[in-house]
Amino acid sequence: MEFPELDQTRITFFDLASKIPNHQFSCSTWKTRYALNFKRLPFTTHFVDFIDVEPLCKRIGAQPGIIVPSPTPGDPPLKQIYTLPVIYDPKTKKAISESLAIAEYLDATYTNGDDHPTLIKLGTLGFTRAFAKCIDSLLIPPIIPFLLPATFPIVLERSREYFRRTREPYFGGKKLEDVILTGEEKVAGLKKVEDVFRVLAGWFKGNPYQEHGELKHDGSLWLMGTEASYADLILAAYVMWMKKVWGEESEEWKEASSWNGGKWKRLLDGCKIFEGETP
Repeated sequence: MEFPELDQTRITFFDLASKIPNHQFSCSTWKTRYALNFKRLPFTTHFVDFIDVEPLCKRIGAQPGIIVPSPTPGDPPLKQIYTLPVIYDPKTKKAISESLAIAEYLDATYTNGDDHPTLIKLGTLGFTRAFAKCIDSLLIPPIIPFLLPATFPIVLERSREYFRRTREPYFGGKKLEDVILTGEEKVAGLKKVEDVFRVLAGWFKGNPYQEHGELKHDGSLWLMGTEASYADLILAAYVMWMKKVWGEESEEWKEASSWNGGKWKRLLDGCKIFEGETP
């Protein structure tokens, strides 16, 4: 890959390339796309093939995004993995990796609340960090058996062997095509995902918020009441991941978008203003 010259006038956002229109599918990178638009920051998007992520990060000085237990026998017990999202900010000459770290960086660097609204409200940083870990621990186990195999067909050709090699160990070495859930297993698997979203919906119930000067208690669209925060963008990114990988016309997405009275589709609709322009 020929890496692009870094824009020295605005933030460069590195997102994952794919076969779907406009590429954008990744939960992790949607968190950052939402965050940049929420902060009203101009940025340039570059889409990067899976196989090119590590060399790109090393070239621009971005740290590994995650450290995970190694799935491969004989490897070191912990493995550093270069991941996207990554941003490069010419204002500070820094490359920042990992979605929550990027959100914290943006708030610390762009502090004018009128021009650049705050993602993580004052006094809620600890809550937001805990919330992000909690959402990952709740949603990833039931959703990965659906979305990892479903991602494989949209991976660009030159990264398919890499994607297979790095993902199949998490399924005990089984081929991604062989772990697609069908029949009763699929029904039971979707029920597990729905059960998690039912728990999440319960967190909003009775959540007081102001509307036209009146205090209401029927459960707000946003987790913290009247306004969106980074916690809402985390949830919206997960829902967008499902929509993009399954496809808007899929039976899985149609079912998921009806859960909890259509709450999660409404969340996506509410976050539409943070999607930004198509790259």
